[in-house]
Amino acid sequence: MMSSPPNFLISSSALVLANLLVATTATAQTAEPETSYQDDEIVVTAELPRGAVITEIPAVVELSEEDIASFGVSSVQDLLGAISSQTSSSRGRGNGRPIVLINGQRTSGFREIRDLPPEAIRTVQVFPEELALQYGYRPDQRVINFILKDKYTGVSVSAEYGVPTRGGQGRSEVDTTLTRIGKNSRLNIDLEWQNNTAITENERDIIQDAAGDLVNLGEFRTLVAPSDNVELNANYSRTFDSGMSLSLNGGYVYDKSLGLQGLPNATLQVGGAPLFRYFTQYGPLIREQETNTAQAGLTLNGTIADWRWSLTSDYARTQVNTNTDRSGDSSALQAAIDAGSIDPLAADFGNLLGAPVTDTARVVDQSITNLATLSGTLFVLPSGTVTTTIRGGYDREDLNSEETRSGILTTTDLSRDELSTGINIDIPLADENIDVVEAIGKLSINGNVGYADLSDFGGLVEFGFGLNWEPFDGLVLSASAIGEEAAPSIAQLGNPVIITPDVTLFDFTNGETVLAAITTGGNLALPAETRRDIKLAINYRPAWIDGMTFLGEYFRNYSNDVASSFPLLTPEIEAAFPGRVTRDATGRLTAIDRRPVNYANVSSERIRYGINFSKRFGQRRGGRPGGQGRAARPAGAGAPAGAVTPGGTAQDAKPPQAAAPDGNPATRPTAKPGQPGAGARSGPPRRAGGRPRGGRWQASAYHTIRLEDRIKIRNGVDELDLLNGSAIGSTGGSPRHEFEVNGGWFNNGMGFRINGKHQTATRVNGGLTGSDLRFSDLTTLNIRLFINMDDRGNLTKNVPFLKNSRIALRVDNIFDDIQTVRDGNGLIPLSYQQGFVDPVGRYIEIDFRKRF
Repeated sequence: MMSSPPNFLISSSALVLANLLVATTATAQTAEPETSYQDDEIVVTAELPRGAVITEIPAVVELSEEDIASFGVSSVQDLLGAISSQTSSSRGRGNGRPIVLINGQRTSGFREIRDLPPEAIRTVQVFPEELALQYGYRPDQRVINFILKDKYTGVSVSAEYGVPTRGGQGRSEVDTTLTRIGKNSRLNIDLEWQNNTAITENERDIIQDAAGDLVNLGEFRTLVAPSDNVELNANYSRTFDSGMSLSLNGGYVYDKSLGLQGLPNATLQVGGAPLFRYFTQYGPLIREQETNTAQAGLTLNGTIADWRWSLTSDYARTQVNTNTDRSGDSSALQAAIDAGSIDPLAADFGNLLGAPVTDTARVVDQSITNLATLSGTLFVLPSGTVTTTIRGGYDREDLNSEETRSGILTTTDLSRDELSTGINIDIPLADENIDVVEAIGKLSINGNVGYADLSDFGGLVEFGFGLNWEPFDGLVLSASAIGEEAAPSIAQLGNPVIITPDVTLFDFTNGETVLAAITTGGNLALPAETRRDIKLAINYRPAWIDGMTFLGEYFRNYSNDVASSFPLLTPEIEAAFPGRVTRDATGRLTAIDRRPVNYANVSSERIRYGINFSKRFGQRRGGRPGGQGRAARPAGAGAPAGAVTPGGTAQDAKPPQAAAPDGNPATRPTAKPGQPGAGARSGPPRRAGGRPRGGRWQASAYHTIRLEDRIKIRNGVDELDLLNGSAIGSTGGSPRHEFEVNGGWFNNGMGFRINGKHQTATRVNGGLTGSDLRFSDLTTLNIRLFINMDDRGNLTKNVPFLKNSRIALRVDNIFDDIQTVRDGNGLIPLSYQQGFVDPVGRYIEIDFRKRF
């Protein structure tokens, strides 16, 4: 999003014009020959806002203060959710969450920015994955820079309550936040409580089998477990006179859920024939899970000469306690039935039926992550400044687990130490050599290499290179390739073994829905993974369509020895992993071991393209903000005061400037008169209290086309084609087409936001004896409407309590669209009833927020 030029730029421009007039007058008085300047380029030098990231890599999205206000959100976390289509990585690697910066500086993690109120943010910049390398991170996450206001103080309280339109559940949330931002310090404290009530199978009319109908089993099974969650998060940051800055973060999360897993059961032999039945005398089987997470982080930023250094450290301790009930011993009951002393259909068998037994599991996962970076100028070429980022890190993770089953204690104790180092270099080939730039445009290349030594896997290598080319203003082309080796996580290796009984699933081999025991946990036999990725991208901002950006991306990922969760049990998967499946004498599925598995190789290829369009309306002519494009690297060396660069810090001794990756002064020549970005324009006119006049609307649309999505499990096993009948997940294969839309409108304190997704239908081949399943296409559309009470005339004067408040109404899945799954006969399998596929469906929530 384009932002307003500084006021001093307007003053400087006026001074230049005045000097030109004086010079012209003097020339006329001395009668010197007239000189023509019509072919010369007028260059105006301007400083950019503090904290902006200056890089040859263009921002994918840039939001101004007014743009942020138009979303009507309560926190940074909500804002990222609203723009998730532009912030999530399409590389298919990593956890999808973007890397966050504050004023161009690295942070210890998302917790530092998560709970800041939107009113404290001046600008948001979203960059593609390639920028992550310049900050010492892996290139599989996008980078978001939050530029904060110089001063802000506020306390906010919000309360939310929501229910599915089908009923059966209520969600409550209360959140309070204290924020104080000063010249050299920042404080943010957030406390949140959330409660979710249960959704049972009865409340979604789940059809049971004959035995389940006899005991009304749906009352004793939850589709959504009730839960309570409490979170406390605190952040403190300070910048010292020396220019060094310190940030501290601490947090605690408590979460508890209590799910119902059905009733105790057994298969009894009566007269030589099997009789399966449920027992109600002990009540439902329960699965209780309690999670306690403590986290702490530290970030230091500073400078040494013209080099910027940064150190981040993050510690986390998570403890998960799980208690899972399972059916008790029925051998005494069977003996009594064989002796004819008891009716096998009785409601209560007393002590003959063993009480349910409880299996316990306890996992303690502790990790500490440390990363140091050093960024600066290596040397200066005629084409520009060559910059580098050097990183080094030390990580440690300890995983201790205990599992008790049938009185037998099993323990796991794993640890991993990781030492890593790496370097990234950016080389401009055409930037400051003006003649070359005029001929071919701006051109730069970059390369990176890294090495990590893991105590349990040995050495792992990573490398990559890229190219950025801007043939003319507004068009940027980029290409990158990365290769790396990656070890499976400690959780994949050593999670405790947990057996959950009576899980409803579909057996493709027999074409029926069954209740089976599911085993989860770790797999110590997983190898290291090798990855090779390619990305091509185009970012185009046409000068002839103000406010529009086009983005196109091509990805190809290829991996060997991939660690993955156990896939959907189709006949193909059962043939590949026969030892993971248990069937009784009749061939009926009774158990699946779903601990992680290893694939020989995985390959995917896809294209993603789309547009983002935004406009302002209802403002006086000349009142819209001026354009601020991508900042180019100017000539000269040395880090300016107030400049912040990847891995760097801000210096406050001189007027603030923007963040530059090479340490050069954050100045840029503007375009020629008449081109985008030329000249100085004032910001939007504002009402009293600083709120902008007029409104704005925004719309974006993206389309993803999967060209290939294949998995080879190992030699001798047919390759899985996820686009043509194979699947690894319960939602079917990979849709060939996916669409994302996002848009909103805001004016006079009222606004709405819409986001939606659509994916095309898929199918799963059931094999010769099984049943094919067809998964329908799926369209979800969400809307959020909000009203800022301060902008509604005299309302806050008549009702003072509503001052500085906002009311919002949110509706998720407006059309209540739930994916339909049908077999070859057109019937819906019991395990794919709508209540199983999506127990919530359409959801309505009301939110009230007030600032003090």
